[in-house]
Amino acid sequence: MSKIKKIRLFCTDLDGTLLGKPAATADFTETWRAGGAERPVLVYSTGRLHGDAQRMIRISGLPEPDFYITGVGTMIFDVSSGGMIEGFTNTLNEGWDMEKVRGLVAGWEGITEQPEEQQHGWKSSWFWNGRTKEDIATLESEINSAGVAAQAVYSSARDLDILPKRANKGNAVTWLCRHLGIGLDEIVVAGDTGNDASMFLLDGVRGVAPGNAESELLEILGDSRAYAASGHCAAGILEGLVHYGVFQTIIPAKQQPPTGL
Repeated sequence: MSKIKKIRLFCTDLDGTLLGKPAATADFTETWRAGGAERPVLVYSTGRLHGDAQRMIRISGLPEPDFYITGVGTMIFDVSSGGMIEGFTNTLNEGWDMEKVRGLVAGWEGITEQPEEQQHGWKSSWFWNGRTKEDIATLESEINSAGVAAQAVYSSARDLDILPKRANKGNAVTWLCRHLGIGLDEIVVAGDTGNDASMFLLDGVRGVAPGNAESELLEILGDSRAYAASGHCAAGILEGLVHYGVFQTIIPAKQQPPTGL
């Protein structure tokens, strides 16, 4: 039997995962900071763009990560260098045409474009309420048939992201792990919606799904793909990190955070 490897990197979603219950978020921050030099590399993987993600980190009091994966896996920001890693972004260009995507999607009934701050050159984001898997597959097929190498990612029964074919959170964290020399069997991932599924499905990874994880994610994962925590949001993530031995215990925050986060 092969030895279970130590966790060297933790990659987690923000909204509904580390964010959502302010007291639990504060406990995560306290526990993470107490880990000292033995902590894994910390990566936040979010649908938000970089500036918006940084703003939420400041508001919530979460620790600054080592890397941000933003725009549903379309950009990687290296905090130490203060810039985007262009080597990853350049892998997404083949077959991608943003203007053609926008023209095709806008013609579908019931779809409305998300605000400008949610858009960038490799992410076309829309609201499309209550759609089925078949709806999403049909839309994706139409875009591909028009000659664009794209994928449709749907989450929270509302949020539709059209991305380059190679872009998702799983591919981004895979690229980052290769860049850092870390094996996929040395990481833990966490998330709560369908756009997190690509991380959980990577070979060898360990995952944590909080108690509030949406059915769209749980249906993809099945019963054995991740640790199913009982705690919601950051409470569940801490529960999973203790389960995997990243932390021995949870350290409660010394001060309660302000309400409304």
